[in-house]
Amino acid sequence: MISRPRKLLVYLDQNFVSEMAKPTHARVRPDFRELYSVLHEGFWNEQLVVLRSRFHDVETSLAGLLKDPIRKRRSTLGHVDTASEWKIRESQIAASLHKFLGRHDGNPVICHDDAFEVQPDTRVGHLDITVDMNWAHVETKEKRQRQAAELDTVRQRIRDHSISYEEQFRIEMAATRREELQPHNARIHVSSAGVTDEQYGQFVASNAFAEVPVIWLEVALLTRVMTAHSNRAIKEGDMTDIDAMATYLPYCDVYGADRFTAEVGRSLKVPERYQCHLFDSGKEGVVNLIDHLRNVLSRIAPVNVPELSVFVTAAESIKKESLSFFHKIGMQTKKAQNQFGAWIEVFGFDDGRMPQYELRQVPGMAAPFFGLQEVVAITCSASDDADALVEAARKQCRSTHFVLIDAYQDLPDDFILKARMMPKDGKSSLLGYKVHSRT
Repeated sequence: MISRPRKLLVYLDQNFVSEMAKPTHARVRPDFRELYSVLHEGFWNEQLVVLRSRFHDVETSLAGLLKDPIRKRRSTLGHVDTASEWKIRESQIAASLHKFLGRHDGNPVICHDDAFEVQPDTRVGHLDITVDMNWAHVETKEKRQRQAAELDTVRQRIRDHSISYEEQFRIEMAATRREELQPHNARIHVSSAGVTDEQYGQFVASNAFAEVPVIWLEVALLTRVMTAHSNRAIKEGDMTDIDAMATYLPYCDVYGADRFTAEVGRSLKVPERYQCHLFDSGKEGVVNLIDHLRNVLSRIAPVNVPELSVFVTAAESIKKESLSFFHKIGMQTKKAQNQFGAWIEVFGFDDGRMPQYELRQVPGMAAPFFGLQEVVAITCSASDDADALVEAARKQCRSTHFVLIDAYQDLPDDFILKARMMPKDGKSSLLGYKVHSRT
């Protein structure tokens, strides 16, 4: 039985991410700063993930100077990319077609396994690799302008002839059916589902086709925009907003949209239909979103928890051997992961005077004091005493126990393997390093 991921699935329209990505000196609404803090904490605590889609990539490519800040901000909220809108459309149509033909294979039409490139419940890594695809969207703005102009012509006809929502819905659905029966579309589904052309034609003509989530949402949302708001000109981003909501909202627990798109969705009772909480980017909407997230996260246990956390101080003896020291710890944590599936989390305190290095493999490329290891840096003061460092570690620790490494020594190759067993064995120190409880 395919189940919904345990992490809270959040999809935010690009305007949310853009606002949160503005530089600190820019005018950023305080509620968006607070929203980012709540989202990042939930992401870091293995409770939620903010999904990323091709629609975000398109919008980011058009964001000018905010491109890089947006990408960096997104990387601190979620490393899960959604499947393309075409793949999701195909999977929903295939599942609905099988159901229509009485082929009960057990897969729901809204199948979360089909919606993500990486499963959301996978442990969060510190590194996030993104590819600059700006070149792939060079003609996007022109295409959106043409599409908006074509739709606006339809909108004006609807206004001039006072066409109702119901009538226009039938017109739009009929056009969608014709498009799906085009040879290039029909061939895909006939081949992948193993059905005849006649069976596929019967399905497309049926109510089952009109109820496919992505089909119904596309038609209903667009129709509502053009009929209920017939005096409002169609904007370039309208179809992107509609396509994103139609594709991803049914898979989400929380969806954030601009005020107009959220209003259209609510008028169609989309949140109730797909059991998703819909919020808008207005001040009240963002405050409500923050309150909702805090309430839900207070009741969600972390999906993944490290077996042990290791904190390395900025002691002078460690600074002298920083790169090799963190390399040895990093290699041992990878060994524990590969051999036993053990997640050991490593943190490094930075007092502002840690050494910087140059990558031997890439001359001229700077590397932090921990090199290329998976380490989270924690800012501290050179005057912080042992008690202050322990309390700082407690705040960052995600496991039940942690080891504080406060001086350099040549660690044996089995140090991490022994350290991970210490809480279970009831030991309070290893090689002179103390084991502390998070609580």
